[in-house]
Parts: sequence; structure tokens; C-alpha cells
Amino acid sequence: MPEISVIVPVYNTGKYLSECLDSLLAQTFTDFEIICINDGSTDNSADILSEYSKRDNRIKIIEQKNSGVVVARNNGVAHAVGQYLYPLDSDDKIHPTTLEKLYSAMLARRGDIITCRVMQFGYEHSELALPKPNKINLCTDNCLVNAALFRRSDFIACGGYSNDCKVALEDYDLWLNLVFKCNLKIYRVPEILFYYRIKDKSESRNFQNRDAHPGIVKRMYEKYPGIKMWRKIRKAFSRAKKSRRFVFRIQDNRIKIFKIPVWKLRRYDTVISVGAACFVPAALKSLELRDFSGPFDWMFGSDVITRLNIIYNEFENYFNIDDFEYVAENPDNGKSTYRNNRTGIVYNHDFEPGDFTESFPLVAEKYERRISRMMSYLKSNKKVLLVFAELGQTGNRDQIINIVKKINNKFSANIDFLYINHNPNIVLGRYSRPKRISPHVIYSEYYYKTFPTETPVAQKITKCLVKKVAK
Repeated sequence: MPEISVIVPVYNTGKYLSECLDSLLAQTFTDFEIICINDGSTDNSADILSEYSKRDNRIKIIEQKNSGVVVARNNGVAHAVGQYLYPLDSDDKIHPTTLEKLYSAMLARRGDIITCRVMQFGYEHSELALPKPNKINLCTDNCLVNAALFRRSDFIACGGYSNDCKVALEDYDLWLNLVFKCNLKIYRVPEILFYYRIKDKSESRNFQNRDAHPGIVKRMYEKYPGIKMWRKIRKAFSRAKKSRRFVFRIQDNRIKIFKIPVWKLRRYDTVISVGAACFVPAALKSLELRDFSGPFDWMFGSDVITRLNIIYNEFENYFNIDDFEYVAENPDNGKSTYRNNRTGIVYNHDFEPGDFTESFPLVAEKYERRISRMMSYLKSNKKVLLVFAELGQTGNRDQIINIVKKINNKFSANIDFLYINHNPNIVLGRYSRPKRISPHVIYSEYYYKTFPTETPVAQKITKCLVKKVAK
């Protein structure tokens, strides 16, 4: 008898289904069954399910007429024999160690509902920001996605997925039932183990049924009386927080009392991203240190020296149409990816598919505005911090010191450069203390291994380092 039953409702997800099933068959934990409920699909989903069931006897297929996800999931659980349940939508996927790590946390009695951190992919690519999963947050927000590990006995005791939520939010109703009626505890494994697909609005069930959400949520809150007390507690905390913020707050890098600035905390007038990838500008934005998007945001390719030389040369011929070469379509956002053969920079978030000569002027205008604003800082008497983090290379420190010195001699601003260098000898998630190695270069090391899995780790490290240097 398998320990875990994975419940996968399937309705017309043929173009995503193989990716979902492959992620299950790649699990390091193997003592599980996969129950796929074909909810009257009219595409090729049934053929894909048949093919996979022949490949692996852990896959069981249940056929039903189209009745919706609530009926499909409850039907799947009715056929499950595992001690634990793990619901998974057929357009999502999981990390190879997901079941192993959630199961280990369950056996260690960390909680009764075991969830994890979530990465969005598809039309958006970033970690899904979810509140801490506890009663005070769950009473107003769904802190979990539908994929979590819990006991089958608890599911049966609470009555399963509610028919009141056939349209949407069936998983939120289940969590409220388990937490507020059955008094179960939630534990979140502090790793990204679940990948949640963001689809086009035309494919999104939640978006299509969004008008029904307020009524469903209202009925949920009425159904679980214990929520009322927790909502009052949350409201009291919120009021206390607002009162404290009115009297004292740190905002815009200033200490404010009764909204009046009394002390400036900022060491730099502006902090500008020089790269790399998405986690540097994201870190600056979350610290409220970024005045604008730097002209290197959302790009990859080219080393640190190349980018600093581009700044030194005031972006001369930086955006020449003759230097661009088409690479491919970006599967994450449907944009066309182009490489600038002169700089080595790859633009993978800017150009619409189709005629490049039509989309180029619009993108060029955007970057001209960004460059103009950056140069206005460099040519002023302000204090500026440039931030760059290597992805997987190591830069020459002497070269960096020399080019930053040249930049300071050329421009009137007082310019520091925070260089976060890649070092595989450092444990993932750790970093070296930022150290000033020249009058204008601050140096630190970290380790960043795999995109996109460790992107949140890299962003967190970047945020910590920038905070230490800039505040």
C-alpha cells in the first residue's frame, strides 16, 4: 500500500499534462500512487494519460463526465489508498525532492498540513509571495496553494472539498475547514518545491470566475465561526500597527515622527542596478532604494567589465539596431529574444514577436529615457551606488577597480560600486562580509547555482548586502 496518493484532476490540459506527470515520475520518494481523474476532457489528455499509465503502473486513471474540479478531486480521494494525500493540478509541476521533503516534515511532526515555497512560471516568473501560514493570516488570505501534504483521515473527517465551491476557491475552503474546525497546524518547508503555472487569462479558471469570489468567501467566513475571533485579533493588530506608523516610521530611508522627516538614513542619493538578471533590481525595489529601473535591468549576458565600459563611454552606440540578432522566443513570456552582438547583452523581456523594425523604436525610446536619467545622476554632485552580481563567472578585481576609478574621474558624482562576485566555495545562501577594497569598490562573494530555483536565494543575499552597504 503506497504512503502517498497524489490526486491529479485533468480537464483539457493536454499541452501541460506531460510536464506535470514527468515531474511526478522524477520524484526521489517513490512510495506513492498517482490518481488521475479525467473530467470529460475533449482534447488529447486521455491519450496522454493512457500512454503514461502503460509506462508506470503507479498511475491510475478514473474516467468521469465533466463535473468540475471539486467532484474530480473528491472522486480521486475516494479511490485513494495512501495514508497521505497530495493534490496537484495537471498544469503545475513539482521539484524532484518535493514528496520526500514534505513527507519527512510530516513524519517529524512539524505540522498536519505541509506546504512549501512556490515559484510562478509561464506568463510570470517570480516567487509567489504568500503570507506566513497561520490562523491570523489564513482568516483573511489564502496562505497556501492547492498542493500540500495532509492525512487522508483528516480529509475524510472534515468532509472533503465542498460542493459550495464548485466554481472556485475550493482549496481555500478546505484549508479553513481543516484549520478552524479540525484545529490542524500548517508548516511551510522553507524551500521552493512547487511550481505554479500562470496562464493566459482566457485559460485561468480563477480569473474567469473572479466575480463569484466575494460571495464564496463571505459564505466561507459564515460557515467557520472560529474565523470571527481571529479576524478581530488581526484587525486589532492592524490598528495598532497603523497607530505606531503614524507616530514613528522609517520611510524613504528617513526616520519620520508624525510623518515629519527628522533624520536621513540614506548613504546614497540613488542606487542603480547594473545587473545581473532579475534579482538585483528586485532586491533594490524591495528595499525602496531604487529610484528608477537601470538600463541593464532584465537582461543577461556580458561581463561586469563590459557593462562598466558601456557606462564609462556614456552608452555610445549602446542601442544600434544593426548590432541586434534574433535568438529565439522566450517561452516564459512569449517575447522575442535578441542579442546585441557588440555588447553581448541579451534582451529577453522587451521585444514583441513579429516585425523587429516596428518594435525596436519603442524599446529604444524606453532605454534612452533610462540612460538619460542615469547619466543625469552620474553628471551631478550626488552620491551614487552601482550594484552588480555575477551569475556564474568570476571577474578580475584589479580591472574593476581601474574602470571604476576612471568612471569617478570622468563624472562629477561620487560613485561607489558594489560588486558581488560568484564563488562556488561558499555555501548556497551564505555570503562574505562586504569589504571596501578600493576608495570606490565594495567587494563581496556569494554562490548562486541554478536558475530559477535559487533566484530567491540570490535576491535575498543581494538585498542583505545592499542593505549593509547602503543603510
